[in-house]
Amino acid sequence: MNDAPAPAGGLSPQALDGLAKLLTRTLELNDLKRMVYLATGDDLFADYLGAHTDDPLRIMIFKLLKVFEQQGTTERFLTVVYRERPFKADVRGAIVQLYPDVAGLSAQAPVDFRLQVAGANQPLPAGAAPGLQKNISPALQAPDVSVWLDKLEAVRRQVCRVEIPGQPLGTGFLVGRTAVLTNRHVVEEARKAAAEPSLKCRFDYRRLSNGSLEAGFEVAVLKVVDESPCSPAERTAAPDNPPPKPDELDYALLQLADVPGSPRGVVAMVGPPVQVDQALIIVQHPKGDPVRFTIDTKAVEGYKHDGLRLRYRANTDAGSSGSPCFTMDFDLVALHHLGDPGRPPPTFNQGIPIRQIYASITSRGHSALLGP
Repeated sequence: MNDAPAPAGGLSPQALDGLAKLLTRTLELNDLKRMVYLATGDDLFADYLGAHTDDPLRIMIFKLLKVFEQQGTTERFLTVVYRERPFKADVRGAIVQLYPDVAGLSAQAPVDFRLQVAGANQPLPAGAAPGLQKNISPALQAPDVSVWLDKLEAVRRQVCRVEIPGQPLGTGFLVGRTAVLTNRHVVEEARKAAAEPSLKCRFDYRRLSNGSLEAGFEVAVLKVVDESPCSPAERTAAPDNPPPKPDELDYALLQLADVPGSPRGVVAMVGPPVQVDQALIIVQHPKGDPVRFTIDTKAVEGYKHDGLRLRYRANTDAGSSGSPCFTMDFDLVALHHLGDPGRPPPTFNQGIPIRQIYASITSRGHSALLGP
């Protein structure tokens, strides 16, 4: 193979042939299908090779690389190959010689998506794929996928798992350089266990593409700076009676020690109002699991109780309390706090509109802790 970096105009036919020969030695057909999906969200034969199912594998890879060159997605595909073949030094070395940025890009683990429409799960294999554009198009008009994925990765780094030793409690997210927002009832669980002094936030807890877990790191909570309870009714099977009051917003603002790897940016607490049937993204640690992105393209049911609550259909689970709820453009709109407790099966999930929480925090004199 030619060891020079890929020229701006793309790889030469000789370089493509050498790359195809190298990849044939490390990939089987099922590997190729999976890696194409992880890189593009598309099917190998339906979207790239058509009916050429009887070609030798090397010819398939060569044809595929030619299409990728035309689309400008060769580097994205090779990033997946690099990440999925950690012990193939010859393959990785050749890829990095052609595309030096691949080593850094491969460290960005794929995001665990859960796609839903009106609360019903839709099939979507794991993988951060540009093909997701086809799935989210009901809620976005011609999204710029590169910008969207950049925002997604930024948010992934800002969300954390709230925990005490040996027990995950909920989810939180950075709203200031050292300030995390979560639910007050999450903090109350730590108090019940007499473990509030041991409260921590764990960042970068995620599952990698090879199935292994990245444990991330803990940051100690120095103190609970501000908090507001949920309504008494929201602890019962009839959460609407009596309705919540303006000072019952179920949030807790945590002040942390310095967060390693900063600046990570913060989630801005200035999201727009949402409309019925608008799509939502909820970023969460359900059941204490690695971070997941639930995407529901027909989520919003509407506001309740004079705008003090927002109802939606997107699915959550135990451990999702304190999760941020975003529009499809990653504008924060609510703090998730409650699932329908009144009937099986549940019919709604509920969050606190973020503007209500922002107004409360600033009126109590804590705006200096928040980001822009």
